[in-house]
Amino acid sequence: MSIAGSLHGRTSHTPASVRSGGRLDWAGQPDVFKKYPASFARLSLAELPELRRLLFLCAGLTARRVYGETVWFLRANPSAGALYPCELYVQARGVAGLADGIYHYEPGGERLCLLHGLGEGDGLESCCEDNRRLEGLVLLVSAIYYRSSWKYRDRALRYCLLDSGHLLGGIEAAALCRQEEYAILCRIDRQRLRHCFGFGDQEHAMAMVVLGRRGRERISRLAMELPFVSGTGTFTANPFIEEALRQIGRPVHCRPAGAEIRYPFAAQTLEEAITRRRSIRAFSRAPLLRHEFEAVLATAAMAAAMDCDEPVRILAVVNRVAGMAPGVYADGRCLAAGDFSAMARYLCLEQDLGGDSGATLFLTGGPDNYLPLLLKAGLMGQRIYLAATGLGFGCSGIGAFYDQEAAAFLDTDDPVLYALAVGR
Repeated sequence: MSIAGSLHGRTSHTPASVRSGGRLDWAGQPDVFKKYPASFARLSLAELPELRRLLFLCAGLTARRVYGETVWFLRANPSAGALYPCELYVQARGVAGLADGIYHYEPGGERLCLLHGLGEGDGLESCCEDNRRLEGLVLLVSAIYYRSSWKYRDRALRYCLLDSGHLLGGIEAAALCRQEEYAILCRIDRQRLRHCFGFGDQEHAMAMVVLGRRGRERISRLAMELPFVSGTGTFTANPFIEEALRQIGRPVHCRPAGAEIRYPFAAQTLEEAITRRRSIRAFSRAPLLRHEFEAVLATAAMAAAMDCDEPVRILAVVNRVAGMAPGVYADGRCLAAGDFSAMARYLCLEQDLGGDSGATLFLTGGPDNYLPLLLKAGLMGQRIYLAATGLGFGCSGIGAFYDQEAAAFLDTDDPVLYALAVGR
């Protein structure tokens, strides 16, 4: 069995495992915002409206919820359990009104925290295979795994990867709205980033996105050594997740893909969908229209502008789509006819969402290159959310499902990576 296959098996759900879950340590609940000390300089993005809007569409706070004395924020991207393990760092070079440097994005105050001023021949490009100087932005997505493992234990490995993929999908959508060229990089020097950012074993670099123009000069160093700053307050180590992230951090035999992703509506509608997107909690059981459903699938299935674009297949349990007989579909073909809504509900940990949806989608992929594979699945999940929202219906990501039963029902030898329910 491959490393990826072993990791996926270790984090699988069964009916017995779901019912044997322990209690949460509420005293150890982690913070969901990383805060650098006050000695680091801050810059309000109010004076940089274009950059402010771009970063808001990537990872901004889109809603505020109050439960008793607790205030909770929703973001441009969904997260398993609303635990938000991801952080966003920004390198700016040649951006009008902004000093060349590496910053931490603070979504709560819409500010940038300056971590490091760039010197000559210095920058994040040195951690990429293509280390040519980039004029514009380099975005680094990281994950602080304890925010998720506090609740989900070992399976948090998947959620950190999927949530990072959702954030990458959010950056992709934001770039489309702003008509920015971009490329997603999975093949990065994670060890150097870990050292330079002072992440320790608690925070891990997931991927970079470059938005700008490459020059000829080579950037050979990153002259930054930050102190460790906790992003959770409390912390409990998970050796399995730490070792897993080390093992999967060097993708091999990658297939790069240049892509021109298109949503089935205008950029203005996409921008509105980003700000309106929510995880639906219940479906009305009203049917989807076939052309709507097919538009969502087509958007999700487009290649990604990733340097390690792993193929991910979509298997759809169609429950209520006008003009389509209920059944299991893939690649435009019906693989098995019948009403499988009760089975879809069961597979999704017996949640009504799986059976009440217009369709419940299961994303599958090969066992190799686990990190970019799960990132790709999360990115596709973000596309599904935004396409459904823009077309006037809803989506709910379902990261928890009965793994072996789902693979057996779908008749696939590939791991089931993610499930998403779409409907009205």
